[in-house]
Amino acid sequence: MKKKQSRAAKTGPVKTSTGKADPPQTSSAKPTPAVATRSAFSFKGVILFFISIIVVFIFFGFERNKSMLTDRIVPYWDDFQEQQDKTELEERKVNRYGYDYMFPKTVANFFEKKGIAGKVLLLVPTTDYFKEHGVDIHVVEPSVFYYFTGLKTVWAHSPKAVNANWILTVDKGQLIFDSVTSKAMLMQKIDSFKKYKIDL
Repeated sequence: MKKKQSRAAKTGPVKTSTGKADPPQTSSAKPTPAVATRSAFSFKGVILFFISIIVVFIFFGFERNKSMLTDRIVPYWDDFQEQQDKTELEERKVNRYGYDYMFPKTVANFFEKKGIAGKVLLLVPTTDYFKEHGVDIHVVEPSVFYYFTGLKTVWAHSPKAVNANWILTVDKGQLIFDSVTSKAMLMQKIDSFKKYKIDL
């Protein structure tokens, strides 16, 4: 008894009873032509751009908004123009913050060279102290000092001043760094620094 063999269907033309091959069927649907919208979108973009420019001019035309332009936007642009070619981090910080940054770095470098910067709590006098001693220095507050350098400082007006282990003073225009050798020495400096007001 013969087994029936199944044959896989073949693709291609199919012969009919007449022996002629029917042509392969094709879909009658035509491809939808792409709609050209680029020029329309470009034209709308140009129109919206000019409208936005006009709105900006109207906004800054009001008197109460002029200060935003002159005090914030223009100075920012000027700073950008000045700093765009200065890519080094330290150079940019010096250029932006000036001596408010350079003075803390000078102080911190003294302790970094000794390898003890992380163990220091420095008692620092305020700006008025330096001015009275002939040194034109603006002393930033301890939190900013730490932000710039990672060095911990304290003013005499703070309750934490009694924990200071180094003291910064001025002698003949020079910065003097003294380690605290006794509690009496520290309290004497705290009392002398307290007469100078804090100037932020």
